[in-house]
Amino acid sequence: MSRKASHIRIDRMAMTGPDKQTVDVRFVDGLNIVWGASNAGKSFVRKSIDYVFGGEKVDIPKEGIGYDNFIVWLTVPEAGQVSLRRSVHGGDIYLAREHSESVDPKSPGYEGLKGTHVQSANVSKFILQESGFREARLLKNERAEKAPFSLRLLIRYLIVDETRMIDQKSILLHHHVTVTSEDKGLIKFLLTGIDGSSVEQVRSGGELKAAMDGKIELLSKLAERVRFRINGERSDDEVEKALSVSKQERDSLQSVLNERQESLDALTASVNAETSALLTEETEISDISAMIVRFEELASIFASDLNRLSGLEEGGFLLQKFAKMNCPVCGAAPEHQHHDHDLGDMELHRIAAEAEIAKIRRDRSELTYTIVDAEAERKLRLVGVDAILTRRSEAQRLLDEAKLLETSARSVFSVAVSRVQELEAEANNRRLLASYDAEISEISNQPVQSRQRAAGLDLNLNLTPSEANELCKLIKQILKAWNYPGGEAVHFDPQEQDIVVDGNHRRNNGAGIRAILHAAFKVALLVYCKDTGRPHPGFLVLDSPLLAYRPADETNTLGELTEEELAIQKADLASHFYAHLHGLRDRAQFIVIENHKSDQQVVEPYPNTRFTRNPDLGRVGFFG
Repeated sequence: MSRKASHIRIDRMAMTGPDKQTVDVRFVDGLNIVWGASNAGKSFVRKSIDYVFGGEKVDIPKEGIGYDNFIVWLTVPEAGQVSLRRSVHGGDIYLAREHSESVDPKSPGYEGLKGTHVQSANVSKFILQESGFREARLLKNERAEKAPFSLRLLIRYLIVDETRMIDQKSILLHHHVTVTSEDKGLIKFLLTGIDGSSVEQVRSGGELKAAMDGKIELLSKLAERVRFRINGERSDDEVEKALSVSKQERDSLQSVLNERQESLDALTASVNAETSALLTEETEISDISAMIVRFEELASIFASDLNRLSGLEEGGFLLQKFAKMNCPVCGAAPEHQHHDHDLGDMELHRIAAEAEIAKIRRDRSELTYTIVDAEAERKLRLVGVDAILTRRSEAQRLLDEAKLLETSARSVFSVAVSRVQELEAEANNRRLLASYDAEISEISNQPVQSRQRAAGLDLNLNLTPSEANELCKLIKQILKAWNYPGGEAVHFDPQEQDIVVDGNHRRNNGAGIRAILHAAFKVALLVYCKDTGRPHPGFLVLDSPLLAYRPADETNTLGELTEEELAIQKADLASHFYAHLHGLRDRAQFIVIENHKSDQQVVEPYPNTRFTRNPDLGRVGFFG
C-alpha cells in the first residue's frame, strides 16, 4: 500500500484539444522552476493552475488556439490521485478519481464541481477538506459580520502573481486596496484556527442610524410615489366631500338598478313560465292526438268484430231453421232425414254471438263518446296554446324593453362606481401619504442609541504580539537560510499590516527586496502551519520572487537596482533560496516562476537542476 500524501501536490498541468497534441508541464515534490524568456508562457502556467482552482478565466495565447480544456493532476491526502478538468470557456470543474488524460462521465468517480464556494459540491470545499480545514466563518468587521472561509480567500497564500509579489501594499491583501477585517481574520485563522463562528453579530449605532436612514429613504420614496398620484388642485376636505356626494349618487343609482333588475328577473321568469306552459300544452295535445288515432283504430276493430259475429249469429239461425224443414233435394220429411247437427250447441253459439255483439256495440258507443270528448279537449287546448303564445309574445316584448332600461341604468351606475373608486383611491392615497409623513417624522425624531457590547467581547482582529512574533521568528530563520543580508530584526507592524525587517518597512524597499520579503512571508506561513499541525494545502506558486536578479533592460519598469538588491546578488541569495525550498521537498511543493534569457543564466547557479522542454509553455526544471 502506498504511503498517504502529507500535502496536496500538483503533478501536472496540461491543455488538450480535439486533433491537438497535448501540451503539459509536470511537477514533483519540493522545488520546481518554470523559467524562460518573457512571453514564453511562464505566467500562463500559474494562471492556468489558478483557473482550474476556480480562478478567473484565462486569456488563451495564439499558441493555445484549438485547445479547449485544462487538466490538472493532483495527489491529495485522502482521495489520492485525482484529475481536474475545466473548459477554456469557463463553467464547472470536473473531477475524476485517477490521473487521466481525459475527464468525462466514464471516468472513475466522475463528479461536477462548482467553481465558487456554494452549498453544492465545489472545488473549494474539495481542496479545503483535503487540506484538513474545517468549515469556518471569518469575521469581516467589528460588527461580527461573517464570510465563509473559501479557497478563493486562501489562494493569496498559495498562488502569488508578480504584481502582488512586488506590491507596496500590505502583504495580507489580495485584491483590496486597504486591509479589511476579513484579511486580518484570515491570517489569524490560518495561524491559530480561531474563526468568528462563535461570535454573535451585533449592530452598531452607525448601523442602526443607517437602517433608520434607509427606512426614511424608503418611506420618502414611497411617499413621493403616492404624492405623484394625488391631485394637488383639491384639498383633503374637498376630496372627502366629493366622495360623500358620489357615494350617495352611487347608492341611489344602485336602488334604481336593483328595481330594474328585479323587473327584468320577473319578466324573464314570466317568459320562462309561458314557455314552459306552452311546452306542456303542446305535449298534452300531442298525447291526445295519439290517443284519438288509437281510439279510431279500436273503433275499426269493433266494426270488424261486429260483422264477423253477425255472420255467425245469422248462420246458426238458418241452420236451426233448415233442420225443421223437408229436404230441399229429396223432399224427405225432417223425421226421415239422417244428420247430426247438435242443434243444442248451435243455439249456445248463437246466443253467445248475440251477447258479444251487444257488448261490442256498448263499447263502441262509449268509444265514440270518448273520441268526441278527446277531439273537444284537443280543440280546447289548441285555443289555450294560442293564448299562451299571445301572452309570451307580450312578455318577451316587455322583457326586451326592460333589458334596454337595465343596460342604460347599469351603464350610468358603472360611471358612478368608477367615480367613487377614483375618489376613494384619492382619499386612500392622501391617508397613506399622511401615514408615511407621520412615520418619517416619528423615525426622524427617534434618538439613535449606541449599541451595547457584551462584557469582555473583543472583536480586535489584529494578530496578537505572540502570534505575530512566532511567525516573524520563522521569517527571520528563512531569511537567514536564504543568506539575506541583514535580517537581524523582523516584526509585524499592526498599523501597516506588513513585516518590518531591520527597522525598514517592506514597502520602503525596492521591487526586488519587496518580492523576496513577500516570498519569505508566504513560505514562513506554510512552514509554520506544517510545524504546528495547522492545515495548509502544502503547495506554493511564486511568480518572480527573485526580481533582484532582473536583467538591466528591465530596470525601466521596475526601477534601478538598489544597493540592497546588488548586495543580494553578491550574497548569492538565489542559490540559497532554491536550496532551502528544495530541502522542504518532504513537506511541501514549490513552483517558482523565473524570467531568464538563456539556459546558461539558469544552469550555472544551479548545477544540480534537471530540465525538460515544452515549446509552448516555456521550460521547467526541478532538483532531483
